[in-house]
Amino acid sequence: MSDAVSTPGAPRTWYFFGTLGFALLASLASILGGLLTIAVLGLAYHVPPTARYDELFDRADWEAAISLGIFLGQFAVIWLAIRLARRQFSEYLALKWPTREQLFLALLIMFGVLHLLGFIEPLVGEATDAGLIAEYKAAQADGPLLFFLYLVTGCIGAPIFEEFMVRGFLLRGWSESFLRPTGAIVLTSVLWACCHVQYDWFGVFEVFVSGLLLGYFRYRSGSTWLTVVMHSANNLYAYLLIGLTV
Repeated sequence: MSDAVSTPGAPRTWYFFGTLGFALLASLASILGGLLTIAVLGLAYHVPPTARYDELFDRADWEAAISLGIFLGQFAVIWLAIRLARRQFSEYLALKWPTREQLFLALLIMFGVLHLLGFIEPLVGEATDAGLIAEYKAAQADGPLLFFLYLVTGCIGAPIFEEFMVRGFLLRGWSESFLRPTGAIVLTSVLWACCHVQYDWFGVFEVFVSGLLLGYFRYRSGSTWLTVVMHSANNLYAYLLIGLTV
């Protein structure tokens, strides 16, 4: 579909290129938000320019603050795009609560798929990603409060801002473009997997499969909050498994 406005002043949807353009702007804004947060943290903690910032990034409080800066930058662009489209923020991103039946079915199928992937993982010679285990141990070593903040960031913060962007904004525009819903679900899953290349190849594959599942239930239910809950439950389950491994 074209991104041309059919009626001046009428509500609209950003289709393929409009959605892609704002997504790129949101990515840039998120980077700037993260860099600005790092600069503020450096000044607040009197960190010298020669310090090892990569070690500070492993701290749960720094990670949470930087994640918030990234989210605010991204959120600002999405909000602007929806305002320019003359649509309601909650309506455009499908921020409505799912029914109990939808939630039960989605979680049941999601955990079934997770267990299937967990069964396949050792068969292909893979194990729990060592980087995730090291990150988990480092958060534990920071003490109970920072470890709790680490879990909150991973189980609540990340699912909200990732789902708002991927299954909310991107899927909304692309599913109504020439891609149609199926193409939009596949493309958003590919992009989401590409954003998790810090994992090993099987971890990236798991993210892709999870993306297909989240995209399907977002389209089927019309609820992005459903995918937020699914994403959050997935991350919490992963942390529990890592905790048992540790």
